[in-house]
Amino acid sequence: MAKDTGDLAGDLNRARLGPVQPPAFELAPNWNIAPTSTVPILVERYDDAGELRRELHPARWGLLPGWAKDMTFSSRTFNARSETVASKPSFRSAAKARRCAVPAEAYYEWKAGGAKKRPHAIHAADGTPLVFAGLYEWWKDKDAEARGESDPWILSCTILTGPSPETTDDGVLSDLGALHDRIPLAMTAEFAAQWIHPGEKTPDELEVLLEELRSQIPAVASTWEIYEVDPAVGNVRNNGPQLLEPAPILWE
Repeated sequence: MAKDTGDLAGDLNRARLGPVQPPAFELAPNWNIAPTSTVPILVERYDDAGELRRELHPARWGLLPGWAKDMTFSSRTFNARSETVASKPSFRSAAKARRCAVPAEAYYEWKAGGAKKRPHAIHAADGTPLVFAGLYEWWKDKDAEARGESDPWILSCTILTGPSPETTDDGVLSDLGALHDRIPLAMTAEFAAQWIHPGEKTPDELEVLLEELRSQIPAVASTWEIYEVDPAVGNVRNNGPQLLEPAPILWE
């Protein structure tokens, strides 16, 4: 997420995902986020007065279900397949009742071909944030007290994926399919409001919601742009806005 949290809240408001409350935390811009890093998530909850609020919170990218033995578990759960999320033990509890949105300016995908894989950036052509469907969980770190930490609770999240759009037409949808057969499931502002609304879903209600989430991807992704970027993005120690700059095309 190449925005600090204050700017992100403003962008979400302009993208009709607000009103988002001013965030009570700060995250610096990051152009090369790796699993288990801290990312902002958008949640909706009722406050003590019964008013519905949309808020940004910092979360570990990689879901930690309550029964996870330690934090290393989250290195395997940063993505969740939408087709099986309702039944997989790692995700099914969160899918029923703890849904969130994970905003990002862009994401990277690697295209195989030639001598080596080539990284590409995908972002909305109009500059609005991509808003991915996510899940969140609270996990209690039993070792926090031994380390002298006062708060043992860790908020974590995952991003849902689905099949890449199928199309025989030229354009961004074909390019997405050529990059990878899976895609993180981004949402319109209208659908995001449904997705993050608090409350537990029945199995049937959840399946309807997931099917609608997958079905809207062609329309959402048709507004994106894709371009090749520097392979330096493959090393998480590299960071900075230059990673999102288009790379010179040196091969066909």
